[in-house]
Amino acid sequence: MSGVRALVGVFVGDRLMRLTARSEALRCARQLLVPLAIAVAGGKVAAQDAPGSPVSCEGRTISVIAIDPRDPVFPARPRILHTLVRGADVLHATTKAEVIGRFLLLETGERCTERQRAESERILRLQPFLADATVRAVADGSNGVRIEVETIDEIPTVFGMRFHGVRPSALRFGSGNVDGRGVYLAASVKEGFAYRTGIGVSGAAYRAFGRPWTLTFAAARAPLGGTLALALGHPFLTDLQRVAWHAGGSDANRYVPFVRPVDEAVSLGVRRRFRDLGGVRRLGRGRRSAYLGVLLTEESVTLAAHAAVVSDSGLVADTSAALGSPISTYRNVRLNAVIGVRTLSFMAVRGFDALTAVQDVAIGVQLGALVGWGTPRFGANDADVFISADLYAGLGSATSFAALRIKGEARQNRRTDRWDSMVGSGRLAWYVKPTASHVLITSFEFAGGWRQRLPFQLRLGYRQGGVRGYAASRTAGAVRSIARIEERWLIGGLTEHVAVGIATFAEAGRVWAGDAPFGVDSRAKVGLGTGLLVAFPPQSQRLWRLDLAAPVSPDRHAGWELRLTGVWTRTFWREPGDVASGRAGAAPSTIFIWP
Repeated sequence: MSGVRALVGVFVGDRLMRLTARSEALRCARQLLVPLAIAVAGGKVAAQDAPGSPVSCEGRTISVIAIDPRDPVFPARPRILHTLVRGADVLHATTKAEVIGRFLLLETGERCTERQRAESERILRLQPFLADATVRAVADGSNGVRIEVETIDEIPTVFGMRFHGVRPSALRFGSGNVDGRGVYLAASVKEGFAYRTGIGVSGAAYRAFGRPWTLTFAAARAPLGGTLALALGHPFLTDLQRVAWHAGGSDANRYVPFVRPVDEAVSLGVRRRFRDLGGVRRLGRGRRSAYLGVLLTEESVTLAAHAAVVSDSGLVADTSAALGSPISTYRNVRLNAVIGVRTLSFMAVRGFDALTAVQDVAIGVQLGALVGWGTPRFGANDADVFISADLYAGLGSATSFAALRIKGEARQNRRTDRWDSMVGSGRLAWYVKPTASHVLITSFEFAGGWRQRLPFQLRLGYRQGGVRGYAASRTAGAVRSIARIEERWLIGGLTEHVAVGIATFAEAGRVWAGDAPFGVDSRAKVGLGTGLLVAFPPQSQRLWRLDLAAPVSPDRHAGWELRLTGVWTRTFWREPGDVASGRAGAAPSTIFIWP
């Protein structure tokens, strides 16, 4: 019996030794082959299997979407500044996670693509209540991905004050992010002096009714005239979107001022009503897309019989004002075809127009066009053809980038076969960024109106788009062109909460009389200046500027100018208000978002 046990023991021991040797061989092979496989795969195995490590989300299932909204950081010192900022910020709460989640193109349980992730990040940065946004994918340890969303709010306080001499004459107050819901709301009051007190309220919801829709409204009783506007739309935010639409209406009654070379300015009462309804559908897939749709518009314009001087004691009629011979009243109803082509990709850069914030600049081409046919029916008296177009083109890198945007429109009267109501404007700019703290911006801007049915005048020193140092100049015409060069340096920060920079700039511009009221053909007027640039928080896409500008060319009405402005840097260019007011209102920008 003992012999049998010995034989069994020998047999079992032999098997155990063989298994042990085999296991050891397998272990050694594993130690050799696994690193080799990782090396061949470029480290992807380790990156995918390690929970929390950044990965490409392409084709992976989204297990969790974690959203971390953050306040802008308020300075701890000095205490008085901390108290003032918090006191002004009474209407703000951190943006709610569910509001941020509604802008994402990603859903839990669905497969992820890198394009959806990148577009979600860009759409979040496009929102005016967010300073910055990051959307990243990390491994969840189960061959899926966890989407981590981190945002930083803009300073939401809306505050503005104007003075009449040393006395406050106008106040505007509100929040750009009421209760953290991505809603803008502001109220204003303005002393009327010889006229009534002006009051107004305006608002915007960027995710209206829980959908990717934008709702805007404005109601104001000005000292002279007033405005009422309401619009709801779903513009094209991304190439991954299939349809876009817009519906809106406005009724504006205001006095439009016109400067004169010698006497004080005169104003003309103009009432404009505009309504539109339409939509566009994307054709094709990918970044090369075409768009086709329709837009129904109605516009009516009524002009005052005579111009008037808006004096400190009241309106004074001025029948001597030569404002041309516009049509006193007209109304049109048009059916417009909207077409567009787009081949754009986006590049994240820092320190172009913004001080340190991330900007998404577009590379490629986008063209939107509108062709309308007016009918003298339904109470309209216009029989015309209306054409409008908007072009953007951009190319370059994070160190050298150039872009162009041009807008234009014209109307043909089918009864007389004559073109009129022609308005055009645009900007060409080149950004050169040799270092992270230094940028040189060279740009050329132009604008003009020809054969306008409404009186149209462009001032050389207009606050938005004119030559700095000439704000009080009485030089005006129908066409304006300006060349600018600006050099900026990022200094750093007074604290970790504020980014500071300085700028020097030179501008030269001129106007041509054309058919503008009181227009002149001017010589080139040069302005020089320097500015202090501030971003709070540093990631903010709102740049505050305090500019000191001086006129170099002779102009008896021009002088040193100290100007404080807040500039949004989310778009390449905003058309000056004096040009936009001369447009018919129907434009491709109603449907498309422009870079």
